[in-house]
Amino acid sequence: MTDLDLHRELATLVAEASDGQISVAEALAESESLGLLGLTSMGYVRLIQAVERKWGVAIEADDDLSTLDTVPALAKYLHSTGALPGTNASR
Repeated sequence: MTDLDLHRELATLVAEASDGQISVAEALAESESLGLLGLTSMGYVRLIQAVERKWGVAIEADDDLSTLDTVPALAKYLHSTGALPGTNASR
């Protein structure tokens, strides 16, 4: 999976978590915060749950979740956990 594919997949999860209020294109374009696009706290919870299910990671509530507030940040997090094929980071 390329980084572009990963970003698109994550942006699709953002769109689903926001019940369509945020488009895939908007999620891909936002560089500061998904909250600026209107992702609610409940939407953010749904997004985190979808990421955990899809990639088998556990994102802890006491982690600094503000660092996961953009599509690129989520992708970087997944790379850092070793959840993606070809990633050598330890979990």
